[in-house]
Amino acid sequence: MSYSSTKKILIIGATGQLGRLCLRVFSSEKYQVLGTGFSRLSSGLVPLDLSKEGQAAEVVSRVRPDIAVICGAMTDVEGCESSREKAFQINLKSPADIAREMKKIPGGKLVFLSTDYVFDGTSGPYDENSLTHPLNIYGESKLEGEKAVLEVSDKNLVVRTTTVYSFQAGGNNFTMQLLKRLSQKEKMLVASDQWATPTYAQDLALALEKLLEVDARGIIHAAGPDFVSRLDFAQEAARILKLDPNLIQGFLTSELKQKAKRPLKAGLRTERLQMVGHLMRGIREGLYDFAENLRKSFIK
Repeated sequence: MSYSSTKKILIIGATGQLGRLCLRVFSSEKYQVLGTGFSRLSSGLVPLDLSKEGQAAEVVSRVRPDIAVICGAMTDVEGCESSREKAFQINLKSPADIAREMKKIPGGKLVFLSTDYVFDGTSGPYDENSLTHPLNIYGESKLEGEKAVLEVSDKNLVVRTTTVYSFQAGGNNFTMQLLKRLSQKEKMLVASDQWATPTYAQDLALALEKLLEVDARGIIHAAGPDFVSRLDFAQEAARILKLDPNLIQGFLTSELKQKAKRPLKAGLRTERLQMVGHLMRGIREGLYDFAENLRKSFIK
């Protein structure tokens, strides 16, 4: 892909954890950046509700970006199980509509963010060639979204990730929940049998930039290098953030009796991403940067 002229890039879901960081990362001489928002719509963002049929296609048709990055999704695993139709509208139908509109634009490219929940979690971490077998509606809807996006155009890119975290004031990612609970001296239950490769959000946004630079296509995994349990991750976060790890109590996933099954040994291998020259930070490096951003938030 040539960058001789400024590319227009549309970040869909720009108010979320990853979308906000993408707005910053792509704000350079290479890109004219636009973003969409829904629940936390702010000035300068284009309104878009992915749950409304036809709305995504209309926005893309009007904006006509060279590149669209779909950060927005329905990620509430239990909510997806209860609202199958909504999950498939947001995670499959709207992305498919966006892909079809992007194909009408000369040189148009779509990046679709996906998840390790497309796997069953029996033998992770997984590479891009591993057989998919989702256990729940969330994973199923994202897998079908992947297929639809790639079927529309071989220029498109699917980036699978997992357990994304960062410091985000008012955010609800796992580390922000942990910070809030433990800061208030509240106990927090954390699964001891769910394993993944936690991903620092800043590194993920930079990975997307690198993948666009090399015009990556198909499926690529972008996640952290450390394969750890949620319990170990939480305890390490508590230590680095100088909170009490004794407030964290482990439990088995089966004890919660949730509607949606969870993949227990999931996580992603990232050799293909490393081949394009991008390395992701491990949990200690990511959490120390998280702690520094937390410190800076108190200074402002």
